Parts: sequence; C-alpha cells; structure tokens
Amino acid sequence: MPEPVNPLPTDHAFVVQLQESQGRHGVCRSGRVEHLATGEATRFTATTELWEFVDRLLAEVTEDRRALTC
Repeated sequence: MPEPVNPLPTDHAFVVQLQESQGRHGVCRSGRVEHLATGEATRFTATTELWEFVDRLLAEVTEDRRALTC
C-alpha cells in the first residue's frame, strides 16, 4: 500500500474525551484532552480552554521543530 502524500504528523495527535450536561444556558461541554506525543493532559470546562491547550502544545511542537532545523 503506498504511503500517503501528506501524512498527518503524529506529534499533532490529541485524544479528546467529551462530556455533556445540561446547564442554565443550554448544553455544557467539558472533558479531558491529552497530547499523545508528550502525554501532557488537562481537563477543560469550556471549549475555549480545550483550544487554548491544543494551540499551546502545537506552538511548542512547531518551536521544537524549528530548533532542530537550525
């Protein structure tokens, strides 16, 4: 089987576990996210917290890659 042209980088892989509950203002989503390459994980109570974690880890991965190429 041929290799994919643009394989997804494994250091960009996350596992997200979601939980929904009914709040005063509608459905609330919370959960846990883990970066597979480092094992770093956190719980979140709002999707903004989820994306802040993902953005931070991806920025660190990008910075590490740049450091290796210099």
